[in-house]
Formats: sequence, structure tokens, C-alpha cells
Amino acid sequence: VDCLAEMAARDEWMFVDGWPPLSRWFRCVTCHQTFTRALGIEMDRRRWRHHREAPVSSAKYEALAKLAGKLVRHEEFDVAERLYDEARRGVPLDNDTVQQRLILPSEIDRVSALLQVGRFRDALEILSRFRPSLGLCLPKTRAEYYRYMGFTLGGLGRLEEALPFAAEAVELARTSEGPQSFDALDAMDMQAWLFSQVGRVEEAKAALTHILALNTRVFGPDHENTRHTRDTLESMSTRS
Repeated sequence: VDCLAEMAARDEWMFVDGWPPLSRWFRCVTCHQTFTRALGIEMDRRRWRHHREAPVSSAKYEALAKLAGKLVRHEEFDVAERLYDEARRGVPLDNDTVQQRLILPSEIDRVSALLQVGRFRDALEILSRFRPSLGLCLPKTRAEYYRYMGFTLGGLGRLEEALPFAAEAVELARTSEGPQSFDALDAMDMQAWLFSQVGRVEEAKAALTHILALNTRVFGPDHENTRHTRDTLESMSTRS
């Protein structure tokens, strides 16, 4: 690991078949395979150690978010929380640019990691603190906030409360990322699921039909996302 980390610290980016560059912190320079499991986490630790004392930058917060997110997914919650707290010490929180481009996106990454392990209450606590800062957010971060609020409230069984967040997430993602973007498709899929859970079956089927058409156009008819949407729609049609 020492030689891999030393190479990555010396020259973080490599170019394979053009753009975008790939980080040596998470991919082998020789075989281009992604570092996974224990090696992946250790490389993330080394990357954070490399950027830890650096001035505030997107690279520093990307290193933080990647390591902390992996630690949450491996249920090392206390270590991840200490990382988030450490990163904020000494950061000029009254600087809107720092908040907009670094702090708020890293909070969204933190919520995403919590949702992946089903910690909906913890995610809701962070999102509730997040809301007063929405005016500072870039459009993508604002769209992610509404999407994760929908996921979180839905996961807590508060389905009717989740629906307005889902609708706003769909609209914001379409506007900021494009109607065929992953974020827009993900938000539409969440909205369709919520419709089905509250008995609005026809709206759920209409949403899934639209998602199926987009998935087919973007990913192709045999992609797992397309197959999943098709199976869900067929299952729903059979039940109704």
C-alpha cells in the first residue's frame, strides 16, 4: 500500500483513453482495476491523510467524503462522525463560497451514506439542520436535498409528507441536471414508489411508463435499470 499511496500523492491523476482523468487513489495505474474492500478503504485513509493539513479545497472535501462515506457503509459510525467534525474545525463557515461548494455537498454525501445503511432518523436530523442553508446551495445540491428528504421520510413511513419533496426533487433535477439525468430518473423512481405506497396506482404506472421510456433511450432495453423498471411496471399492472 505504501508504494501505491506514494505514487498517488505524487501524481493523483492518470489519463486512460482520453477524458476524464482517473484518480490513482482508487484505481491501479497498470491494470486500471478499482481498489476495493480493505485496500480501497486503506487507500482512502491515505488520501485523507495526504490532504488533511491542506487548505480548504474541493480535493480535501472529496477525500473526506469518500472515506467517511465508506466508513458509514462499513458501520464505523463513530469514526466517520469524528472525521466530519475534524474537517469543519478551522473552516471559515461564514464564507458562502466554502459553504456552497464544499461544506453543503459533503453534508449531502453524509446523508447518502446513512441512507444506504438504513439510518433514516440520523439522515433526517442532518437534513433538518441543512434546510436553513438551502438558499446557498448550488442547484444540484438543492435537488439532492429534496430527493433525500423524500427517501428519508418514505423510509420512516411518512409517505404523504414525502410526496411534496419527491415532486420538488423531480422538478429541480430535471432543471439542473437534465430530464434524462441519473438524478432525475432516481427522483422519478422514488416518486413512483411513493405513489404506489399511498394507493395512487394509476399515477405510479404513468410515472413508471415514462421512466421506462427514458431508461430504454438512455441505457438500452437490456440494462438492469430498464429491466427493473419494466418488471416493476408489469408487476403493478398484474396486481391491479
